[in-house]
Amino acid sequence: MREYIRPTDIANEISMKRSLFSGSFLVVEGVTDSRLYGKFIDKNECDVVVAHSKDNVRTSVREIFRRRGDRNIIGIIDSDTDRLKGVVYNHPIFVTDCRDIETLMIRGHALESVLSEYGDPGRIDPFVERYGEIRDVLIGSCYPLGILMHISDTNGHGLSFKDPDHASFLDKRNLKPDIDAMLDSVISQSPHSRVTKEELMIRLEKELIEKRDPWNVCRGHDMVAVLTIGLREIFGGYNSQFIRSGGVAGALRLAYDRETFSATRLFIDTSEWCASEGMKVWSF
Repeated sequence: MREYIRPTDIANEISMKRSLFSGSFLVVEGVTDSRLYGKFIDKNECDVVVAHSKDNVRTSVREIFRRRGDRNIIGIIDSDTDRLKGVVYNHPIFVTDCRDIETLMIRGHALESVLSEYGDPGRIDPFVERYGEIRDVLIGSCYPLGILMHISDTNGHGLSFKDPDHASFLDKRNLKPDIDAMLDSVISQSPHSRVTKEELMIRLEKELIEKRDPWNVCRGHDMVAVLTIGLREIFGGYNSQFIRSGGVAGALRLAYDRETFSATRLFIDTSEWCASEGMKVWSF
């Protein structure tokens, strides 16, 4: 049913709440965004509204801010591949420092906390010594898939990246992706795409030469999935044998702290904007 929720529905919901609430509204894409940012808001001064899509955030905030004249509102959206395409947004829309909230958390100290809870030092240390820091391994594992998504997006290939089967193209020893197997996996779940594997391979090899910021390329959903495989198969402790991606993502949210968030560009920009508008969102 969420796909039937329109921006006007969200704007009307906010207008109805305004009759009972004089504080600020923070509009976010989804429930998991609400859970993360909800840790840091001033609950007496700010209410989080879930818009159920990126477009709903952008359009509903614009409707409230510009057409209905309610300036006590901001929206936060994932950057996705916007920075790769040079897309920018005007305030009161703000974007994550990197591709999405999962990459935001993995780039911070939350990853170390999760590894401390679910990892086995006796297995992590040899892995790191041989293959490098786990954060860097996750980037290397997910970068090619992120670039493939960018290629599909910019060329209109219509490839599907919904819940890719990472286990089918990752080496279980070092989490390195097999590019050939990755293309096979993505193409097999993209029945409406007409691009050939050969075309994709040529474009992918060319794009992989470019030096792009991996935090704008790698999708957090994929990094969490690869981390989950690593915990279950390679460097996890006894309590990670049956852990799933949802549990890992939840653990990252719990571990992500205010000190790390307060150092982000997202926090700084939203705080400065709110101060200039005389509104309050964050509790610090």
